[in-house]
Amino acid sequence: MKKRTTIMGALLLSMLVILTFIIIVILALWFNQYFASDAQSFESSSLTEFFLNVSGIELAVMIVAGAVMSFLVVNYIASNIKKNFNKFNHFFHQAAYEGKMIDEDQLNFEEFKTLAHTVNEMTRKANIAKKRLEFKEKYLQTVLDTQKNIIIVKSHGELVRANQAFFDFFGFKDLDEFKQKHNCISDYFEKVNENGYLDKNPKGVTWVRYILKNPLETHKVKIIKDKDEYIFEVNAKVTEVDDNYIVVITFNNISELEMQRKAFEIASTIDALTRVANRLKFNMILQQQIEMSKRYKHSFSLILFDIDKFKQINDTYGHKVGDNILVELALLIKNSMRKSDTFARWGGEEFAIILPQTNLDTAAKIAEKVRKKVADHDFEDGLKVTCSFGVCEYKEEYDLETLVKLADDKLYKAKHEGRNQVQF
Repeated sequence: MKKRTTIMGALLLSMLVILTFIIIVILALWFNQYFASDAQSFESSSLTEFFLNVSGIELAVMIVAGAVMSFLVVNYIASNIKKNFNKFNHFFHQAAYEGKMIDEDQLNFEEFKTLAHTVNEMTRKANIAKKRLEFKEKYLQTVLDTQKNIIIVKSHGELVRANQAFFDFFGFKDLDEFKQKHNCISDYFEKVNENGYLDKNPKGVTWVRYILKNPLETHKVKIIKDKDEYIFEVNAKVTEVDDNYIVVITFNNISELEMQRKAFEIASTIDALTRVANRLKFNMILQQQIEMSKRYKHSFSLILFDIDKFKQINDTYGHKVGDNILVELALLIKNSMRKSDTFARWGGEEFAIILPQTNLDTAAKIAEKVRKKVADHDFEDGLKVTCSFGVCEYKEEYDLETLVKLADDKLYKAKHEGRNQVQF
């Protein structure tokens, strides 16, 4: 059955073949009766008499022959239909999973040809859509890979895409390899007790959700890789793609800027000579201490002191020796302070100490210990140095200027009454 036909046509053709075969068998029996009897009597017999004259053996042969012929014809047609169905089914799977077009010439029935034509149209359109999608995917990945910043894409909380900068930084060849070891990039986030730094779940929500809910804040993360510390500024943007919401997240490496910021911060708050807090930093901490004391009703004390006759030391031994004494004195006192205390250079040869949760009597005793330690210490070339101290306890009605003035008045009194003493 090389020529294409319809299934219905094939069935009708098979019925026609069977009917023709039955007619041929009947004609054969008719001719047999014709030649077996005289022509006159046969011509006068009716059709009914013809069938009544058919012997049992002839009838059995006719039925068996008809059945065999019917079986052969129907089996042939069914075999062809099944063969074409299996062939179409094979081609259909290739079209569905591989995008291959169906060769319609290999199908014999018009119904399968029509189905194949429909499938080919669908496959052609699907292939065009697939190529467009592949182009978009390749274009998007190319755009991402050209960015120096690390970029990841998340959908429903799952990492679905990352650029080359991500793989280069973390040392993975693809996302599958990354996901075998990590659930999220946040596995690398270091805990930092500083405002602006993220961990996995800041304030009880995921880090991505926190960024999206607080777009005006600056978000940073610290990542330790190969014992090196990196600081990234993180930004996130949610967008809709093909009815699916995705989040694009960028990690901008600001490690160098952060180092510079910290260096500037240190330079602006640390005294360049003595390497202790400078007056600006001290005033900031003192104001914070005042606010905490007002809130929690905890008192604290302030000590102001300076080096006695420091101008005479500079004039006699030179500013180099004077500077060395300042450095040595600062180190000596710094090593004597508690971790909670704040020690700073107030200016020139004058220094200050904040003593949290310390009353006036205790602060005076601490000042006396410091005074004695300085007086007993041998400075450069065996020089002896003394200091005068003014101590004041914070009261709720004081502001920063009032507190400092009271401590400074006590210091002036110590200087006026003979130096190398503590007034409180």
